[in-house]
Amino acid sequence: MGSAGPVSRKPDMRLTQQQLEAHLWGAANILRGKTAGQDYKNYILSLMFYKRLCDQWENEADEAIAELERQQGRAFTEAQKAVFRARGAHRFFIPEDCRWGDMLAVSVNLGEELTLAMRAVADANEELKGVFTVDWNQPAPDGSGRPLIPNEVVYALIQHFNSHDLSNASVPPDVLGGAYQYLLKKFADDAGAKAGEFFTPPEVVDTLVHILEPQPGDTIYDPTCGSGGMLVHSADFLREQGHRATAAQYFGQEMNWSNAAIGKINSVLHGLEAQIVAGASTITDPAFRGAAGKVRKFSLVLANFPFSDEFWWLKPEFQTDDKKKKDKLKKETFGKEGYKDPFGRFGRGTAFKAPPAGYGDYAFILHCLASLTDTGRAGVVCPQGVLFRGQPEVEEETGEFDDEGNPKVKRRKADDEHLIRRALLESRLIDAVISLPLNVFYGAGVPACLLILKKQRPPERHDQVLLVYAARHYRELSNQNELRPQDLMRILVHAHAYGDPAKVPDLVAQHSRRIGKQIDARETDEVERLEAEYADWADTLTRLETQLTKDSAALANLTAGAIRDKAKVGLARLQAQRDRAAAKVAERDEKIAETRRRADDDRRDVEVFGAELGAIYGDPDELIKHARVVGIDEVEENEFNLNIPRYVDTFDPEPRVEVKDALTALRDAESALKSAEGQLLALLRGAGYEAK
Repeated sequence: MGSAGPVSRKPDMRLTQQQLEAHLWGAANILRGKTAGQDYKNYILSLMFYKRLCDQWENEADEAIAELERQQGRAFTEAQKAVFRARGAHRFFIPEDCRWGDMLAVSVNLGEELTLAMRAVADANEELKGVFTVDWNQPAPDGSGRPLIPNEVVYALIQHFNSHDLSNASVPPDVLGGAYQYLLKKFADDAGAKAGEFFTPPEVVDTLVHILEPQPGDTIYDPTCGSGGMLVHSADFLREQGHRATAAQYFGQEMNWSNAAIGKINSVLHGLEAQIVAGASTITDPAFRGAAGKVRKFSLVLANFPFSDEFWWLKPEFQTDDKKKKDKLKKETFGKEGYKDPFGRFGRGTAFKAPPAGYGDYAFILHCLASLTDTGRAGVVCPQGVLFRGQPEVEEETGEFDDEGNPKVKRRKADDEHLIRRALLESRLIDAVISLPLNVFYGAGVPACLLILKKQRPPERHDQVLLVYAARHYRELSNQNELRPQDLMRILVHAHAYGDPAKVPDLVAQHSRRIGKQIDARETDEVERLEAEYADWADTLTRLETQLTKDSAALANLTAGAIRDKAKVGLARLQAQRDRAAAKVAERDEKIAETRRRADDDRRDVEVFGAELGAIYGDPDELIKHARVVGIDEVEENEFNLNIPRYVDTFDPEPRVEVKDALTALRDAESALKSAEGQLLALLRGAGYEAK
């Protein structure tokens, strides 16, 4: 790579978050369809981050030089500035020949040069190890030797990103972090089912975080961190409470290298300084270990693990399609007492049975539990199967009889999952279970729940479990369901009240205020986002209407003839362009109106649902349809089955119909039937058929 020297950086007006989002999504549109599957997100996110690092390096150098010039009362020459630029203190070091200006100067083999530059930046900064995983020079699969992403596409992306400065001077960290989160959501929507590997819906994460309430001094850990959303939301909560994000420490592990890279970038952009380890399974190779090889302890664990992973016990390199190989490994891995866990989380020598080979849910749950300090708490997204799968020990008649005529009985051992759930309950570790609506997760159509675990619980809750049925309330979208702000308020009031009606009024007021602000902010963001998205069309419409007025006046002064006819054709073409731009602006206005209608509905529903929650907690018969605090003794009577419908009345009765209304409907139906028969007979007669 040959150095292009310092880049002349013109002052860039500050971008709003919505303008930045439109700019970044424009880059995604350039690359979409030119890489394998959904990999294009990794290219766009890494290029955005690389541009940010380079621009901020230049910005830091400019600020340092300006300060030195101020102190010395003189202006430096360009040669002096070049020396100071190289020596200046920087958050991240960008090696010479690897800066943005160097990429702008490249005309051929741009993918190769860009890949080398990114890797050199990662090698020069310990915190950035593993961030740049993409290969811009990856060969096409046809064996031609050409790159998968053509040189001209990489060039177009470089030019696109070059149109805006991404340093703090133009894009503050909170704006860039917000835009990054927006991009992740857009990529998740685009990826569909595959998005579940790296993205948890923010509404679910927000709910978990506000139930567990991160505190300064917490060590926060996500064992399957994906793009790092759980960690980022925890930091956001701390900021809401007036603390710095760095008041806590953040840790994550992610098996997929590309997803871990996205998470690392997310962490850096949000100022978390998180330790994220990639490339190994949390179950087979936990990255964070303490004394004697056991897993390290954290005060807060948040997780959304792969649901019901059939091969949770296999290292990634052995998870191939070779079934026989897996069966052989299974025999070696599982003895008579189950999985041989070398990290002391379950199995021999612990209070918990090893999870069954075919379902990995409890492997992850027990890992989270083993990762908690003595006063720690955890919030885990689980399939609802963990609440009831597995049978207790039972005695069954064999159909045979002994010599005295008594039926012979055989005893069937309890299933492992039943035993694990029983041990969790008997150890008083499960604080709450919250069922969620169907289809709120990308690619997971199975019913899900939030499992809240606490090592140390208040004495009054020690022998209780809170069960919340939150599956009724959601917004139905085209591809999946979404938890609305008012739905989150319901869950949080139930979780924090823990069955105590006296707490409800203050909780409703508290969450109504907070969620109301969220609704207002979301409405403003979406409106500004739409205005940014359609800004070019709005400018075009203004320009065309001005031109039309001018050309129409000119046409009126022309006499009949070839020039007038030509002008009329040009005016008609201009009018068609104006109509197209007007249609786009009308489309924007309708979307803005829909955004405002939805926000108004949400604000009204928050108020209505708040009043409804007060009424629910004043009526025990109504409360039992939504939430219930259950004693462990009752759970034991139900054989430690936590299926929520056993305890909460989830039945939705059919709407009551008055007899007089039913009779009216019957008469109307009979009248409609008689009319239809008459019409049919008339049609038959018209066709020459006579009824006999």
